[in-house]
Amino acid sequence: MVEINKSDKQRIEKFIDDNQLDYEVSESLSKFGLISYDKTIFYLYKYNESYVLVKYNPEKDKIDNPGSIAYEYFSFQNLSQILEQLSFYDNNLHKTYWSPTLNSVEVDFDKENYDKDWYVDIISDGYQVSEGNGYDYITYTNDNYKPEIISPFNTLHEVSTINNKVATKLDKLYFEIHPISCKTKNESYFFKLSANNEDVLKEYINYVVVKKKGLKILLQSLFKEMDPFKI
Repeated sequence: MVEINKSDKQRIEKFIDDNQLDYEVSESLSKFGLISYDKTIFYLYKYNESYVLVKYNPEKDKIDNPGSIAYEYFSFQNLSQILEQLSFYDNNLHKTYWSPTLNSVEVDFDKENYDKDWYVDIISDGYQVSEGNGYDYITYTNDNYKPEIISPFNTLHEVSTINNKVATKLDKLYFEIHPISCKTKNESYFFKLSANNEDVLKEYINYVVVKKKGLKILLQSLFKEMDPFKI
């Protein structure tokens, strides 16, 4: 087996970018590999006129996992078939692009990789761009939504059985998106969703979001959940 050529590598990388697949390229002098979201590694080779895809599972290669087969070999007639399989594998992985975080969390801003146009392909009608702390961030306000949100700060139900945990009806939908890092393919964001109607003592439900793709999925999910509260 021999390593795939430069043209094939470029085609694979373009396919990953165009389809927003969660693979990282890993290349050495003799191996061209792709690291998937679940840390499985795919190596690609040519053998005569065929392509060989080697699937490597590092977890099965550990000393405490004897008898496991860490490498699997698959043969394909052309590169298009491999691209199809890579897409299928990536799209069928369970992924987590955002996770809740405390209101008081300190998020380190990656000034070195900041891109002043980070929000250009994210914003649409209703979004505003503001400046603060040395970077631009996004705000969104829409009083056509009257969402009902359970605030994580309302904890009376934990100290008394008399109190029920109820949702707060908001007079508008409001959120902020702050960039943490704009590093290509490793973007991250701080997402703040308003959880009360106070102008001074504001409460937010906060998330750290990874990848631009993840941010777009979060926004799509949010507006889908907000549909029943639109007037």
